[in-house]
Amino acid sequence: MDKRIAIVGAGISGLSCAYTLMDKNYSIDIFAKEFSPNITSNKAAAFWFPYHIRNDKRGIEWGNKSYALYKKLAADKSSGISMKQLTKVLRKDVTEEESEWVDFMPEGSYHLIKDTLIHSRYAKAYNVVVPLIETQIFLPYLQNTLIENKVKFIRRAIKNFKQLSPEYDAVINCAALGARELCNDQTVIPVRGQVALLAPKNDLPIFLDNERPLYIVPRKDAIIIGGTYEEGVEKEITEPATIKKLLQNAYEVFPSLKAQKVIGSWAGIRPFRKDIRVEREAGTNIIHNYGHGGSGFTLAFGCAKTVSGLVKTMLKK
Repeated sequence: MDKRIAIVGAGISGLSCAYTLMDKNYSIDIFAKEFSPNITSNKAAAFWFPYHIRNDKRGIEWGNKSYALYKKLAADKSSGISMKQLTKVLRKDVTEEESEWVDFMPEGSYHLIKDTLIHSRYAKAYNVVVPLIETQIFLPYLQNTLIENKVKFIRRAIKNFKQLSPEYDAVINCAALGARELCNDQTVIPVRGQVALLAPKNDLPIFLDNERPLYIVPRKDAIIIGGTYEEGVEKEITEPATIKKLLQNAYEVFPSLKAQKVIGSWAGIRPFRKDIRVEREAGTNIIHNYGHGGSGFTLAFGCAKTVSGLVKTMLKK
């Protein structure tokens, strides 16, 4: 009989675990109170980059594995993934060791721009090739792939692992912010991100000023202008004054964006933990995978590979 696996959470962490396990002859059920498009993962700007993960060197392997899979999937035009140029800048008034982010980059994916016409406020600029994951396309694509491979989606809020553990051989916890209650883990904190949306204009590179922070992400449905990093804020709402400031920051760098109509704004809550938890809970059949903060898409499939290994080790005993 196939081993039964329950995954709690239908964000990118849960879906990537299911994707990585779907060809292993397991029977997989994904439990969540909401599915795409009504989840935080849908609101992510979702370009690959090590964000608030640089002190955790596990992220180098996780990120590189995710990068490789996204690059492979980019060959399928229906996936919503494409390899894009990202312009990464370093401000003159900011000190940053290059190794803090360069160490995470796949070989050959970046180079220093020597003769740049970037705004005079910047000390350095890099061209970086990264996957852009258009969540409004990729998440339905991923869900459909899972359904075609007999993964079941069950709309049910899980309040306690005891609801699942007796029925399943393995339970994978990808509950994001919900892990605070499920695991009684108060080290998981909400971090709100607000973004503005402009009418699409797809001939732009992705732009990243990580210290301001400012990012500009051209997608098919909108140009995303971000962002904020508001620790401890749980209200998933935007504030007009903040959105106005984000737009002003973008207009300073790319004045031509003023010609694009403002078509909306979003707010999403990132589940941040100082140390991402990817481990089996001793003495149980529960494997945890949560706390990725703003690097959820960057790390998802690499973390899923680690989870897959933990499942394999646990179930062969």
